[in-house]
Amino acid sequence: MADIVILAVPGMGAVDERFAEPLFAALREGLGDDWSRLHCDTILCQGHLQTNIERVFEGMQKRDMDFLRARKFMLYGMAESAAQMGDIQQRDGNYEKTQQAIYATLEKAAAATSDNAPVVLLSHSVGCINLSNYLWDAQRPTVGYGIWRDGGPRGVHKGSGRDLFLRLKTLSHWYTLGATNPLWCAGMPRDQIQAVTSDTRGYNFRWKNFYHPDDLFGWPLKPLSASYNQAVYRDYETRPLADWSASNWGPQLVAHDGYWRDELVQQQLLEDLRELLKKGAARRPVVGARTPAAATV
Repeated sequence: MADIVILAVPGMGAVDERFAEPLFAALREGLGDDWSRLHCDTILCQGHLQTNIERVFEGMQKRDMDFLRARKFMLYGMAESAAQMGDIQQRDGNYEKTQQAIYATLEKAAAATSDNAPVVLLSHSVGCINLSNYLWDAQRPTVGYGIWRDGGPRGVHKGSGRDLFLRLKTLSHWYTLGATNPLWCAGMPRDQIQAVTSDTRGYNFRWKNFYHPDDLFGWPLKPLSASYNQAVYRDYETRPLADWSASNWGPQLVAHDGYWRDELVQQQLLEDLRELLKKGAARRPVVGARTPAAATV
């Protein structure tokens, strides 16, 4: 049985199911035998939208257009978010289907580990919004939309260990990569821009945000509002803006796609995982050790 759950969520664009493999490969190499103590999986929470988006893009190519790669990238990102928020109240709508995909992956992880296993989330781009919505709803006592309406899916007792796990209350670290959060809330008054909580309501996780200075879609989060400043542990620049070689090309799509291979992300994650694994080893019972009661017999 694995000790730690790692779940990766893709961002904008058509999803290759192996999108997180560069990061997982770095973990395999860096952790050695401890890699077997991890349960790693991906959450493909936008799959139900991709056929429609691809159909629209193929139809649009009947007209002359430049910058097709950039257009397709933008189309996926904007269409995925718009489709979800347009039917947030609808049962079994796009918003709810996205949350169902997250929930199902967590159920699978719970079966492979335990209800109290620490969870590490890695979300990219629009995936950061999907996870934020899921967490926001799970942290509320009552909501009128998504899978947590009416107290959550049936079959799981509210307040049980399984319910707490599925609500991500064992979340230990959340890595947001190229987060697009400001694009969806910048028009709101600052005091209304609210982040999910990282240290109240039964939650206690460290939120690390990574952004590339040339990435038009990836943003720092702490300056967004007082709520974000409190919830986010730190914003990390994956490359310093003063690095001429990194900034010479200006805004680019490559920067937004590069987080799964980024050395800083891999380094931070390995450090956090080693610390979690060390704590997990300390909690494990020693095989063959006598209990205090047995020692007195």
